[in-house]
Amino acid sequence: MIPIAIVIFPILAILCAPAIWCVLGRPHRLPLPQKSESKPSKPIRISIIIPARNEEENIGKLLKTINHQSQPPYEVIVVNDGSSDQTASVAEQLGARVINAAPLPDGWNGKPWACQQGAGAATGQWFLFLDADLALEKRTISTLAGLCDQPDKVYSVCPHHGIEKTYEELSVFFNILMLAGVNAFGPEKQATNNSALFGQCMLISRDHYQSVGGHAEVKDKVLENFYLANRLKALGITRSCFLGKGFITMRMFPHGIGELWAGWKKGFASGAANTPRYALVASSIWISSLMLTLVSAALTLTPYASAPFMILAATAYLIHVGQCLYAFKSAGTFSVWNAVFFPLSLLFYLTLFFYSILDQKRGKTTQWKGRAVS
Repeated sequence: MIPIAIVIFPILAILCAPAIWCVLGRPHRLPLPQKSESKPSKPIRISIIIPARNEEENIGKLLKTINHQSQPPYEVIVVNDGSSDQTASVAEQLGARVINAAPLPDGWNGKPWACQQGAGAATGQWFLFLDADLALEKRTISTLAGLCDQPDKVYSVCPHHGIEKTYEELSVFFNILMLAGVNAFGPEKQATNNSALFGQCMLISRDHYQSVGGHAEVKDKVLENFYLANRLKALGITRSCFLGKGFITMRMFPHGIGELWAGWKKGFASGAANTPRYALVASSIWISSLMLTLVSAALTLTPYASAPFMILAATAYLIHVGQCLYAFKSAGTFSVWNAVFFPLSLLFYLTLFFYSILDQKRGKTTQWKGRAVS
């Protein structure tokens, strides 16, 4: 009886595997500027706003790539959010306008407060909010400026995650679920009506920013991008998301696995709670299919594994390796071996997931750049 019963694991894994295409089956990439198009009579004035707290190692890399753009931005504003390092001086040396953030008021989180002050000082027609750990390819600003021909939308781009050290490979399922969680790369109707925004790179017109109430409307949120997207949706403003491969890259946690753990753990439960239902269900089904594949692989080592079961388990595993290869390369420069041995990254993801839930129930906070984040 037992050998027959265990066949259900690989069968369910295979049946649930297509769920990934419901959230990542239609990737949108930034459109390349058309050389034949004439330049607009009035250049688009894009104000870049960079909230930065203790980012001396990153801010210089980002600003250098901004300074080498084929189409320079109208202005670059770095909001120094109480840094204890040389963030401000590095930014000034590279030509950015530095604003020292006022003390954090009660009820505000650091990033929304910094973004709000940067927007208040900006004079451009469009605001481009960028995280400090990004790098831009030479054509990025000109490409984003081309999107401004459709001012009725708000745009965001998910940076391509650059991996340099082995432990950084463990970020992969968090990156994949971040892509899936914005609900922008599945069926067209879902992507048009219910997509969220990426927090690392957001392009919004001054008019839309003011009409939504700016970051003051999401002042106490950890993942402010999800809440801001909900506010925009309520006003009938369309959100459009893109993958950043070839345009924008990021390196998230260069200081070790402890930083990686804390970085993903902050706001983990909040992110799940604010993911659109369709994306959450599809993502959960796909993660479940991966877990069933892992269980099936483990069962092949038991005496109960018959020849048909071995074939089904191997089929399920190969299907998911192929899906991981596709999804991993969409998110970053993750290795082929990470896809082949996906159970390792999956187990790390599941461990952090359950720790995050437990800490939330206990009321614990995560320390991030010297501040407690719940």
